[in-house]
This record gives sequence, structure tokens and C-alpha cells, in this order.
Amino acid sequence: MSPADNGLRDNVRACQNVPLRVSHLGEEQDRQMRYRTLGNSGAVVSTYALGTMTFGAEADEEMANALLDTYVGAGGTLIDTVDVYSSGTSEEMTGSWLASHPTEREQIGLATKGRFAMGDGPNDRGTSRRHLHRALDDSLRRLRTEHIDRYHMHAWEPVTPLEETLCFLDDAIRSGKIGYYTSPTFSDGS
Repeated sequence: MSPADNGLRDNVRACQNVPLRVSHLGEEQDRQMRYRTLGNSGAVVSTYALGTMTFGAEADEEMANALLDTYVGAGGTLIDTVDVYSSGTSEEMTGSWLASHPTEREQIGLATKGRFAMGDGPNDRGTSRRHLHRALDDSLRRLRTEHIDRYHMHAWEPVTPLEETLCFLDDAIRSGKIGYYTSPTFSDGS
């Protein structure tokens, strides 16, 4: 291991327990946000992610903004959304908040997912290059960003050859649209 590697590991260790003063409903509390690397990468994210499934359903935009403000204020850095949450409204609300918080966006690990139907056509779902290309571009537009840090295949899809999906994801990394991709455990169904 090089001295540079040791320095990076020291930096990650140093930020694993960051003391924070959090105010919730007028009550001050001491808390610690923990951080770790995203998988085997060098990207550091909070161990707690904010899921946005309720944005556009149970949570209106005012509530979504309050949740994002509180989460990021507590040191949270991993926001997880999905294109199908409230038919894209969750991504739109998240994107609106991110656009109004450009400094915070620089520290946010933004994650979204693709795979499920966003329309009625036969190519409006799945992990084919055709569907994922459109799904990713639509997510980028709704999130008001040029880059998603982690793009996840939301579920196994038995129709598309795995090589096609992986080639698309590699191309998305090379084009700068995504930083990393993740997937569910793939199985041949047996």
C-alpha cells in the first residue's frame, strides 16, 4: 500500500464519525452521522440514505423540501430515488431541491433506478439499451442534473441479454452520465 493510500484511508476514517448538532421540532440533539465508501469505490457517502418513495404521494413538495433540508443538515449525503416513484414526480421534486442547493449537490451521492414501466409500450420497460437510454435521459432531466452518481437496475429482467445491459451501463459511465452502476443479484432463474 502506498503512502497516498494510507492518507486516503486516514481521511475516510476521520470522517466516519462526524459530531453534529441537529434541531428537530425545536429540540436540539447531538448526533453523529457515519460515512463509508460506496462499495469498492473511493466515493464516500453517509451510511444512512434518504429514500424518496413518498415524494409526490404522501409528501408534497413543501414536506419533501423539509425532509431534504433536515437530512442534509444532519450530514446525510446519499439521496435515493427511482423513476417510477409517483410516475417521476419524486425525481422532479428531488431535482427542484437540488437545483436550489447547488453547493449541497456537490456533496450529494445521487442515486436513481431504471427498469420498470414508465409507459404502456413494449419498450417502456426492461433493461434493454433502448429503454435504459430513454429512462436515464428522462431521469437526468427530471433531476435537473447532468450526472447521476449511482444508477441501479431495479430488478432482474429475463428478456434482455445481460451483455446488452452491461454495455449500455459502461457507455453511460464513459459518457459521464453516471458514475457507478449497481444491480440486484442476477440469477439464471434455476
